[in-house]
Amino acid sequence: MNDRVRNTSLAVCMALLCLGATAAETWRLQDGEDWQSVAADPQERYLLAISELKDLVRSASVREVKDALAQIKDDFPQRVGPDLELFALGEREYWKDRYAKAMVKYEKLLKDYPGSEFAGPTMDRQFEIAGAYLAGRRKTVLGVFRIRGYAEGVEIMERISDRAGLDEPNSVGLKAAVAVAEHFEAREKYIEAYLKWSEIASYWEMGPIGKRATLRMAENNFAAYNKPREKRQPLLDASKLATAKTYYERFALRYPQEAAQHDIPAKLKRIDEQMAYKQYTVGRYYQRVRKIEAANLYYDMVIENWPETEAARMAGQARQELADRERDRGE
Repeated sequence: MNDRVRNTSLAVCMALLCLGATAAETWRLQDGEDWQSVAADPQERYLLAISELKDLVRSASVREVKDALAQIKDDFPQRVGPDLELFALGEREYWKDRYAKAMVKYEKLLKDYPGSEFAGPTMDRQFEIAGAYLAGRRKTVLGVFRIRGYAEGVEIMERISDRAGLDEPNSVGLKAAVAVAEHFEAREKYIEAYLKWSEIASYWEMGPIGKRATLRMAENNFAAYNKPREKRQPLLDASKLATAKTYYERFALRYPQEAAQHDIPAKLKRIDEQMAYKQYTVGRYYQRVRKIEAANLYYDMVIENWPETEAARMAGQARQELADRERDRGE
């Protein structure tokens, strides 16, 4: 085993040494005719060395990785620092499927060397790890219990968004925020999803991202109110319907041709019915406890605010019944 490690380390170091010492092994076609050597270019040699290191960490031991790092440091003393070592060792743990240990290295790199050239690749790797947790990967708790790492995935994604920001359309920060919102939707945590999309919309009111955020905010509030009966709160919060209506109407105003594709006119009609019926049931409650003035107040509200709904028709009937009873008593 020791011979194998020693031989592998020697081979890696020799390969990296050749990158620093040989100036005639890498060639480029110039102007479509002549081949010219570019190995003498320090930047290209450095990038090639880093590429070799990234391949090495997939299967190498810690000793092999550190030997390779030492050689790169010798060849490029002005370019290489502790951040590269943290990145390489984190990558080694990642490829060994030891995500928790990899995250320790990645986090230290990002905290201690936020301006490192490896900060971007590190956050990309963290995004992959967080995605695995959100997809159901398990983590060990207290050294014994294996639970799904949903919370861990959300926490990592949130840190990525905080570091990278949400103001660039292709940034890993925005991708992380969207991943969290979609995760909450998949787990039927609609209010949490709405809040995340709302955060995204605060950066992207318009454009493709803003359009998507507007629709998702509407859909999540609508879904939160219309959960299956067994999952509903004892008292339905009609404010979710009002919020959903606001965003549906905003989407329909901005993107009228797409509103029908998402069935928004029908959803707006259903929201009106639900909001009207909600107030109608309040009126029925006051009628049952014989608070007739309050009951009529709610019936009138339904009739005035949602005149085209079935609830408005029922409110009118109830209002008339109360008026008839009052008249009968007067006679």
